[in-house]
Amino acid sequence: MSTLANAMDVLKLIARLRRDITVTDVVTELGLPKSSASRTLSMMASYGFLDRDPATRAYRPGGVIMEASYHFRASRNAASLVEEALDALVRETSFTGYINVLDGVDTLVIQMRTGAGALQIYTPPGSRAPAYSSAMGRALLARLGDDEVTALLGAQLDKGRGDAPRTGKDLLARLAVIRESGWALSRGEYVTNVAGISSAVFDAATRQTYAFGIALPADMLSEALVERFGATVRDAAASVGKRVGDPYWLCFGATSP
Repeated sequence: MSTLANAMDVLKLIARLRRDITVTDVVTELGLPKSSASRTLSMMASYGFLDRDPATRAYRPGGVIMEASYHFRASRNAASLVEEALDALVRETSFTGYINVLDGVDTLVIQMRTGAGALQIYTPPGSRAPAYSSAMGRALLARLGDDEVTALLGAQLDKGRGDAPRTGKDLLARLAVIRESGWALSRGEYVTNVAGISSAVFDAATRQTYAFGIALPADMLSEALVERFGATVRDAAASVGKRVGDPYWLCFGATSP
């Protein structure tokens, strides 16, 4: 493995663990020989990519990384990155795309992008729906703890249609699946015959969570397309989430050795 690839993996490890790291961490987590781990960390420190704590001897992001991060954060925020990701999704899929936020027990549309395809779904900014009854809403609720969701919504859910959850227990089970997969699906649960696929990103700077994704006619959504579009939306959210330091996306898919 090249030195540059090792350095990339070291930086990703720091982001995932969210703490200073040691040679032992690199050996254990990345599977590098101790000599290679030590050499990689020393070289990264010598070029300013890492700093070493004189007391603990552990490594943290250095001046080069921090300066680059500062310039990025100064020029780009989570909201603008989510909008860019949504624009890319709409271009790729040709379906209408949305950005929503959680507002009390509802999900609120704040941005809409119309795709180029013949079949379009139109729900203008300012539109609301019960959070539990849409992909957007469940993507947002999945970023809360189960106790928070229960306190917010209660046990009985009676405004959904179709396959919408009817009880708090059902909703929590679905949120667990969303947390595991990284994306949410709905099929005609609030707007008849309309399906949605969404993911969410948390902006630590503003404490705001944004859900974004696509809406399309439910009858054209085969299981193969569900998986395809689910992965597409998830990957778009993961890319934004990692860039803004969303803890969920930084740890998404990580497995213990």
